[in-house]
Amino acid sequence: MKHLIHHNAATTLMLCMLPLSNAIAEESQLDTIVVSASRTEQRIMDTAASINVINPQQLHDGQAEQNLSESLQRAPGIFALNRQNYTQDLLISSRGFGANSTFGARGIKIFVDGIPGTAADGQGQMSHIDLPSAERMEVMRGPFSALYGNSAGGVINIFTESGKPGAELTPYLSAGSYGQRKFGLKASGEKNDFNYVLDAGSLHTDGSRDHSAADRKNENVKLGFKPAVDTMVTLIANSVNLDAQDPLGLTAAQWQSNPRSAVNVGTANTRKSVDQTQGGVVLNQRIGTEDSVVLSPYYGDRHTVQFLTSPTGNVVNLQRDFYGMNSKWLHSGTVNGVPFKLVTGLDSNQNKDHRLTYTTLTGLTPAAAAIPVQDYAMEARNLDEYLQGELRPTEQLSFAIGARHSETKLSAISNNALKSLGSHTYQATTGMTSVQYYVQEKTNIYLSYGTGFDTPTLNQIIYDTNYVNAGGTNVGNMGIQASRTRQIELGLKSDISSTGQIIFALFDAKTNDDIVIASSNAGKTAYMNAPRTSRKGVELSTQWQLPYQLQANASYTYVDAKVGQDYTELVSKIANTIHSGNRIPGVPKQGIFAELLWRNTDKSLEFAIEGKAAGSIAANDLNVEYASGYGIINLRAIARQNVDSWAISEFVRADNLLDRRYVGSVIVYQASSQFYESAPGRNWLAGVKAAYKF
Repeated sequence: MKHLIHHNAATTLMLCMLPLSNAIAEESQLDTIVVSASRTEQRIMDTAASINVINPQQLHDGQAEQNLSESLQRAPGIFALNRQNYTQDLLISSRGFGANSTFGARGIKIFVDGIPGTAADGQGQMSHIDLPSAERMEVMRGPFSALYGNSAGGVINIFTESGKPGAELTPYLSAGSYGQRKFGLKASGEKNDFNYVLDAGSLHTDGSRDHSAADRKNENVKLGFKPAVDTMVTLIANSVNLDAQDPLGLTAAQWQSNPRSAVNVGTANTRKSVDQTQGGVVLNQRIGTEDSVVLSPYYGDRHTVQFLTSPTGNVVNLQRDFYGMNSKWLHSGTVNGVPFKLVTGLDSNQNKDHRLTYTTLTGLTPAAAAIPVQDYAMEARNLDEYLQGELRPTEQLSFAIGARHSETKLSAISNNALKSLGSHTYQATTGMTSVQYYVQEKTNIYLSYGTGFDTPTLNQIIYDTNYVNAGGTNVGNMGIQASRTRQIELGLKSDISSTGQIIFALFDAKTNDDIVIASSNAGKTAYMNAPRTSRKGVELSTQWQLPYQLQANASYTYVDAKVGQDYTELVSKIANTIHSGNRIPGVPKQGIFAELLWRNTDKSLEFAIEGKAAGSIAANDLNVEYASGYGIINLRAIARQNVDSWAISEFVRADNLLDRRYVGSVIVYQASSQFYESAPGRNWLAGVKAAYKF
């Protein structure tokens, strides 16, 4: 097997973890309020689910505020691999779910202010998420995720901040290695039950590799007002405009020769442009003292043009309209004096795609009169109903149970001479149940069990195996089944002393009909169902307050994601047997994040050292290509001043301080063995924010 980046990652891990051995803490985060598990506000301690909250300081202080990978590295069970390629989203997996995606985010539900970032077919997008205006992020894994329906191997909930009393204007600017620069302006405030946040930012980078420059503009608006005492209305709108070059992946030999190179981009000038705008309303109406209703309609459109290296159909022109409405009714009361919560709702989501592909050898946009190779009208829509409840018969004991019925329909109709691919409806009733026991006031254990399902996306039903390998007539792949998963979790949450906390979970998930590669050839990919796969492991997160104004945070993940039964695939027309026990590609077996932070009493100065490490990653399911594990160290420093009505902060950070050479992400299943995407060497970033309070 080929392994890249050989060095002792364990040494880095140990150095990062040493400070924890003397930990004495002063406050806990278990009282943080979350909504992801029960859809009602409750403490993390009171949820029988694995949830981590990434707070405003962790999102913003000394961070680039460019990609979710910056903050998701803190959450155990989550691997967010930065491709250093803005034509592709991060490779995100939750306990191994979503790791084998060759495009976008799949297998994970994404929400921003209650509006889905995951389409009806299960494919998610993240480029529209505006981190400078984000307040917090909730990251949930495990059986409770099943209550979010199709493609819910995990849930990522992002919440935009709300305006505070008065008015504030905040310009921000940062610059760093590889021609990176970002600037923007945020306005926020609140007056007379009306609050607002408006942010507009622009990012440019030359890229850490050849042919990887990118320009991205984000705008985000959140307006909240109360037309009546029991009514809250929130208006949300955001947009993203992206132009990025695609450096593609590298073979092992190419990576060893020059990890910053871009190979085989050729005359196609591989690249991508995206224009997306979406908006929604969240209406929260309280009814009496025990009930409330939430309605969240939304609409958006996304236009993507991507230039690939395929010999035919190498330009994809995709227009997508997406819309829907999620609704829920919440009841909080008692049954015979026993506290009881009930949530029920209806989710309806739809996306309509017009997919055109053209062939060009010049790297230029196809002429308006060009005849498309493909011209498909594609559609995905789902209608889900769910019900979940919680009962706490004693102070020490609580129960939760929930069920969801999901129906997802996919269709693809040809508008030219190609054959229409037909339609298929997927249905499933999934559920979860849990029991939680409070050993003492600040320590509890829980056991959860759930079932889930995951349909193919519209991209995964485009090609059939025979067409990919032999050409001829393409009949599509509507026959592929949805995968079904059963998972169990045992967890512990504890303020183990007055100065520290620990969250621990063991999990085991077994999947039938997992969706995997059936064949890949000449830039085209077909998919199939693998008989059985499994994902099991351990998650640990801990926070401490140390003496001398020091704080320490750490998270650890172990995931054993593997094939449970042999199956056969075809890559470049060569048949390969994928054996039971092979690792699922794209999933590091272990990962760790550790941080030691010093902050003076008036918060005017802050210094931190971060350690991050990950185990090896299988690049393909045959397990003959790997990226080896790595460990890196980052430093950051922040200074803050108050001058009259100005609150000013400056930061500087150095990443990969020891200049390690390693692969940051992989392109799973790549037919030409161009699996590897290089991470940057030593690099720096500096920035300033200046908030003026009116």
